[in-house]
Amino acid sequence: MSDPNCFLWLEGVFDEDTMFAFPTISPASNAWQKGFLAGLNQLGHKAEIIGFPYERIWPFGRLSVGCRQAALANGLSGTVVGYNNIPFLRDAFRYRNMLSAAENYFRNSEKKPDYQIVYSCLVRATDETPSIRLANYIRDHYDVPWICIHADGEAPPGADGYVYLPWSNYQAAPASQSSIHIDGGVPEIETRDSETSVTNEVPVEKILMYMGALTPHGGVTQLARAFSKINDEEIQLWICGRGENPELKRIAEVDQRIKLHGFVEENELHRLANKAFAFANPRPNSFAPNKLNYPSKVLLYLAYGKPVISTFTDGLSPEYGDVLIPIKDETDECLNEAIKEVLNMKEGEYKDIRYRIAKFNETHTWVYQCKRFTSWLDKRM
Repeated sequence: MSDPNCFLWLEGVFDEDTMFAFPTISPASNAWQKGFLAGLNQLGHKAEIIGFPYERIWPFGRLSVGCRQAALANGLSGTVVGYNNIPFLRDAFRYRNMLSAAENYFRNSEKKPDYQIVYSCLVRATDETPSIRLANYIRDHYDVPWICIHADGEAPPGADGYVYLPWSNYQAAPASQSSIHIDGGVPEIETRDSETSVTNEVPVEKILMYMGALTPHGGVTQLARAFSKINDEEIQLWICGRGENPELKRIAEVDQRIKLHGFVEENELHRLANKAFAFANPRPNSFAPNKLNYPSKVLLYLAYGKPVISTFTDGLSPEYGDVLIPIKDETDECLNEAIKEVLNMKEGEYKDIRYRIAKFNETHTWVYQCKRFTSWLDKRM
């Protein structure tokens, strides 16, 4: 193993209280980065964070975001910066305060970081976030290369290396570009409840569960609509996530088998998921942005070792074909059939797919993926 690396991570990664206090922060992005950083830490690498919590622009959000209003996730080291949240100027304030924190970090550090990391979700490649602007400044003034973790949208130009979450973006990357495909790691799920342990073979209750955004890009409305057409009083659909969706609420009011749990604490999410029979990722390919992102909830689903019905958007790599149950196309009828297929699985079928998921998970832990990442860095340099 090569010597441990030191990373400067130019994005906030926050604790659960901060996630509830700032609804604009993406739970999926925060969880992905927290998992990646935990994997690096287990391998002996170090990371220093400089970032800020995302807030809707004033007057829809706070006029001023204070550095003490947010806290980094447990076990992480770094600086949270605040900013004035006024229109047209807030990115300038974010950059100035991040730059000040970075200059302070370099003044007080015994050695400079080996790499700086930017987690990117740009709508347009020509956009420049405060993190990208700062990464370019640090490279120019301190000679620290920056690595772009491209999670969504279009990749920014100018990074020294690219980690692609979406398979489609990795496939389309220029041959001259230094890049690697790492869509994420399967989190380690802990449970103290033996009755809902992930080791149980076949749950008694036929519960299908969805976790994620309640907005159209996740496909949750169509999922609920297709579920409601199944004539079986013994099945349930549990939905956990953040956002407003009047149509989904209306469907749930009519069909009492559909339970809307909202955005819940992590322990409660695990408790519910451990009771589920199967999970659903109905993200539609017809929604154009889904061609440029990766549905990271799939890896969370697989952590529970249970069947997952899923559309196959362009962001998913072909290796998932052996562990996901495909929704053949994006019609309500096909979604309806996939739901019935998974909830009516025989015991032998259920155990077989659980075995395949377990084998898949062995090579998709965060530590495994972080080893791939650091090996790639060693070869790249």
